[in-house]
This record gives sequence, C-alpha cells and structure tokens, in this order.
Amino acid sequence: MPGMAASSPEVKSFLGLNNVTDPLQLGLGALTYADNVNITDAGAIEVRKGYSRVSVGSFTGAFSTFDAKRMYLVDGGTLKTMSGVTIKTGLNPAAMYWCEVNDQVFYNNGIDSGIIHQDNSRSDWAWTAPGMPTLAATTGALPAGLYRVCFTFTLEDGRETGAGEIAELVLNGTQSLQISGIPQVAGQRTNVYLAPADSTVFSCVGTPTGSAIVWSASPDALGHELMTANLHALPAGCDVVQEWAGRIYAAQYFPDLGQTAVWFSQPLAYHLFNLSRDFILVPGRVLMLAPHDTGIVIGTDDRISAYTGAQITQLADYGVVPGQHWALDDKRVLFWTTRGVCSALPFTNLTEKSVSVAPGIQAGGTIVRQGGQKRYVVALNQGGSAFNSL
Repeated sequence: MPGMAASSPEVKSFLGLNNVTDPLQLGLGALTYADNVNITDAGAIEVRKGYSRVSVGSFTGAFSTFDAKRMYLVDGGTLKTMSGVTIKTGLNPAAMYWCEVNDQVFYNNGIDSGIIHQDNSRSDWAWTAPGMPTLAATTGALPAGLYRVCFTFTLEDGRETGAGEIAELVLNGTQSLQISGIPQVAGQRTNVYLAPADSTVFSCVGTPTGSAIVWSASPDALGHELMTANLHALPAGCDVVQEWAGRIYAAQYFPDLGQTAVWFSQPLAYHLFNLSRDFILVPGRVLMLAPHDTGIVIGTDDRISAYTGAQITQLADYGVVPGQHWALDDKRVLFWTTRGVCSALPFTNLTEKSVSVAPGIQAGGTIVRQGGQKRYVVALNQGGSAFNSL
C-alpha cells in the first residue's frame, strides 16, 4: 500500500562459507567470502578473536602433548620446551615429526631422533648395534661342535638392543672358548650370548665389564634366551612417525621407486624393528600417519588410505598437505587434504561441496576448544591451487 515501508529480508541463521555454488543460487544465509569471522553452532556470526606473537625463531617443528601440559619446539636446530629449557642442540633443520606414547614423546626428522620423558629428560631412540665378537680356542673340555656368539647392549633406560653380527668357531672337544672384543660403552651394559655346540638357541653368558672372557662351563649354566635376534634400530631416512595398536610406524620414502616403506616396530618395543618382515609398501610419498581405533590413516602426496593391520584400503584419489595437521575429535580423525578438511574413519570429505581454497604447501592443524565450542583450526603456508573454486 502507498506509504508502507517495504520489509527487509531477515537472516535468522548463517550457513557458513560457500565459494563453490553459484552465488545467485545461494540463500541469504550463505557467505561467499568470510575473513576473520566465526560462525557459531547457533548460526550467529561473530568477529574472530585476535592473536599475539609469543615467540620468534627458525622453527622446524612443534608438538603439544595430549594433555596440553607440555609443548616442545625445534628452533634453529635446538630442541626445547615452550618455556625455553634446552633438551638437545645441533639438530638437522629438516622438518620434525612427533608421536606420543604413554606420556613419552618420540621425535624424528630422518636424521635426528629421540624420546622425551615426562620430566623433559631425553633418551636415544635409535641405537648402534655392537660389533662382531672375536673368538679363539683355548685349552679346555667343551663338547665338540660349532659355537656361535653375539652381543647386545642394554641402554641406560633398560631397553635391550638387537644383536650384532654373529661370530662362529668350531671346537674339537679338547678346548674352551675365548670371547674377546667385548665393547664397553659408557652408560650401557654389554650382554654376551652364546649358542653352544651345534645349537641354534642363543642364551646369555653374562654381562662382563671387561673386554674378554673365557667360556668353559656346561650349557646348563647359560642364562635367559636371546629375544632380540634379527631386530634393528629405527631405519635412517624415515621421517613421518606415528603410534598405532601398540607399535610405532615410521615412513621411509624411496624416490627412485616412487614408493614409501612404512616400517612398524615390535609390539610395545618401539626401538626394535624387524626389517625383513614388518613393513607395508605404499605408492607415493607418505606425508601423514594418523591413528584411529580401527586403523591408521595414511596420507600420501596423491592418495589417502587406511591400514587395519590386515589390509590397505584406498579411501580417496587425492592426497594430503605436508605437515602435522591431523587431530583426534572423539572417535574420528580430522585432517587437511588438497581438497579441504576430511574425517576418518569412515572417510568423509567435510568441505568439498561448499568450500574450495588453495591447500597451501605446508599445514598445521589442531582442535581448539573455546567459549563452549569446538573447532578444527588449520594454519597454512600459502601456495598450491584450489581444486574446484568458481
């Protein structure tokens, strides 16, 4: 009617960002551009809270423990706590990867590795195998046959390494066995293992403090059986690491083959790897290993898969962005891919129908709880091309 003001459209709830659909087809609640704003769970729009700089440095890695009580940084080759306590210096500038097991933080960048304990003390993760023994015959009365000997180390924190190379010597029945070349390393113990005449079972002779001993006793005097034969340290050249189902998984990329070997440790023995048996091969370069109750999610540069312990199943024909961007959200894993935010398991792309942005060349992500709400937040190093934007 003449004189009546026209009513204005009312937006009762904002629907979030949509830069994929034709703007003319969108309702009033959709945003084609959203910069420095948040959409609440009630559909309200609010200005994003600001931030302030807390530290400046040459950072190549950062990790916060699950309980958010400890945070570690690698700054200019120095591993330190967020409060500035130095843990290790002289680290390579390669990107650092992390995982947490039983309140211990394992770190690795393909060259440097270690274990950080709750008190911020540090232990070596990788270890060096002891050398081969030197064997000689002396006068005695051991049974005739082939004798074999090898060494292991017991590290400062009680972990036993795999065995070094085996030495062999045949005795004729009128001899004893001299074992020399026993290494002694500060802070470690050397264990001597022997397989008596023509036996295939190695048992412990003892933990001598000198460089040589003579064995002339009955096999009944031998101690416990060797349990770490044919086991190795964390392979050099691995970078991405993750714990799942009581093992630590470590990815080693072979560019000539275009494949990644994902090695996995012995159960609950995270420093021991069977390199002849315990691995899976994945096409492409693994950039992410994320744990889930039912499997480990594997993200490469061109695909996403899940490994359940029995088989690998491909979930998507596109990959993830380098960086530590996965986060646990109750029973699912959230992570950043070349096509936006995805969750698993089961696998779902949460954003591809409405949002397409340049994925960046490096990403870090986490769950942020604030003001009674929960958000997955990802920070990107700018780069790359959006997959499906208008």
